[in-house]
Amino acid sequence: MKVAIVHYHLEPGGVTRVIENTLDSFAEYFPITQFIVLSGRPYPGQRIQNVQIVDGLDYASPSNSTCPKKLKENMEKAVELGLGGKPDLWHIHNHCLGKNPSLTQAVALLAEEGNRILLQPHDFAEDGRPSNFNYLNQVYSKTYPSSPLVHYATLNHRDYSFVKKLLKEKSSQVHLLANSISIPVDSGSETNTSPPLPENLFVYPVRAVRRKNLGELALIAASHPEKHFANSLGPTNPNFLKIFENWKEFSQKLDLPVSFAIGEKVNCSFHDIMNHAEGIISTSIAEGFGLGFLEPWIFEKFLCGRNIPEITQDFSNLGINLNNLYTRIDIDPKHLPSKELLKPRIDSALIKYFSDYGKKLPKHATELAYQSIVQETGIDFGRLDESFQQEIICSVLKSKTAQESIQNQVGIENRNINLIQENKKAVMKNFDQQTYAEKVKMIYDLLLNSAFEEIKYAKGEDLLDSFLSPSRLNLLRTS
Repeated sequence: MKVAIVHYHLEPGGVTRVIENTLDSFAEYFPITQFIVLSGRPYPGQRIQNVQIVDGLDYASPSNSTCPKKLKENMEKAVELGLGGKPDLWHIHNHCLGKNPSLTQAVALLAEEGNRILLQPHDFAEDGRPSNFNYLNQVYSKTYPSSPLVHYATLNHRDYSFVKKLLKEKSSQVHLLANSISIPVDSGSETNTSPPLPENLFVYPVRAVRRKNLGELALIAASHPEKHFANSLGPTNPNFLKIFENWKEFSQKLDLPVSFAIGEKVNCSFHDIMNHAEGIISTSIAEGFGLGFLEPWIFEKFLCGRNIPEITQDFSNLGINLNNLYTRIDIDPKHLPSKELLKPRIDSALIKYFSDYGKKLPKHATELAYQSIVQETGIDFGRLDESFQQEIICSVLKSKTAQESIQNQVGIENRNINLIQENKKAVMKNFDQQTYAEKVKMIYDLLLNSAFEEIKYAKGEDLLDSFLSPSRLNLLRTS
């Protein structure tokens, strides 16, 4: 079998790691499969051997993108050069993300010619990325091709259900394909670091982006003065740098026991930091795959923090117990001095958000969103933007009762040591490379045994409606 894998680039990150793991797992368990990887940029790594650079495949706007037909021809020539012939199937990542509308259209052309294609979206332009979505404007009617020769693979149950609904009357199959987990290799015992790592450390092992909800990390730190909290890396996205620096200044001013980008301040490895930690914490409000809910157990560390059930439902179904995580941190409204501004802020955020997507705000949208954020138990801290979050933290610092309430909700002391080994076993059983390779191979085989039918296109607006529900509003993702 000959397979052409396609992505905009192979820079270090999630999709590149998925591609590398795919090739490694097939090399071990299905070595007769031949792969070529197409990228719009040179590959800086070592793990992928057969890479072809394709002109026009990199990120591009509608105004500077390559002609879709030309891009398709460039891709086909690169495959011929790398494989010595046509591929049996194409495995294309994030074609619908809006990072290059020509790739979206080129995929449609490949589908119309009867090529076998596995489309694997890791993220969606419809999910909080209106600028990406608008890049798809001219090609949106052909963004989601469907036939027995075009299959889709999603990372989580939410995306699976949304894409399944999108294609409910179409002939494409949709598969749930969770990423594999790389087993960490310990470099040895913890080295002496300079400066030393804080004691009683709870690590949030993520690069700082807005959806990681760093304000909630600061709130938890404000309520646990005997502990120390830290995220691992600073942002690379310049759009988040100002917010990141603001959280650093805010936390320093209030003398909160929290460090930001600790991995950039100490001379030690990521493994050293994880080994040193008393526990791992997550406050993220949105994920694609949810690696942060699995990796701590591999390091034999207990995980605490915020759950995202629409992402972690699959993990729970496979025996990974995340019952100790919270789904909300409820704050008494009295700790939000400007609470009368909340509903107008929600209203303006919804109007802008729907407008950015070219959609009219549905009736009662503000009330639906408000009731989702503000319930009888309180205001969910993680659904608020930074200005509201900072108001609350300042108020909570003055209230022992509020701090105790947050401690009880977060429950970082309620650690079940036996659960670590049970969850580690479940993660290694269900997310190892062999299991992943077998799932991908099964999808490839299904494609190879499918018969040609004329391509039809799903109505992408149906997918947009699933993501745009007012009750899903989070102010950290709208401005």
